[in-house]
Amino acid sequence: MRNLGHRLALILLPIAVIGASAGCGGSESGGASGPPRTVSLEAVEYRFQADEAITIRAGDTIEFEVRNGGDLEHQMEVWDANNRVLGMTERIPPGAVRSVTVTFDDAGAYRVVCDIDDHLIQGQQAGFDVFDAND
Repeated sequence: MRNLGHRLALILLPIAVIGASAGCGGSESGGASGPPRTVSLEAVEYRFQADEAITIRAGDTIEFEVRNGGDLEHQMEVWDANNRVLGMTERIPPGAVRSVTVTFDDAGAYRVVCDIDDHLIQGQQAGFDVFDAND
């Protein structure tokens, strides 16, 4: 997996799977009326890592599957632009996988963060955009 540093640039380009951002499985459909798409991430010390870019549109339901590839316990929360928690995993021991499913009702800026101990202060967060369903 590629190191995305302090930001997971789920800079989600329309339909195309490009660059080092978020991994996805399943189809590009999904959404509130369909089954969730899976985005696979790895949590390691003070960052999130992923393989590919995906597109998330308003109305999409995404299952974030987070594997702890580090030596410390991690977790992942999905925050909206107002820092409201939309969903979170349980604590993830090293080597374990946990998931959280979130439906993105609105286009806008979002973040994933690890809010255990000082992990967020150390930079374990990543921003991404959700596009309008008509874009």
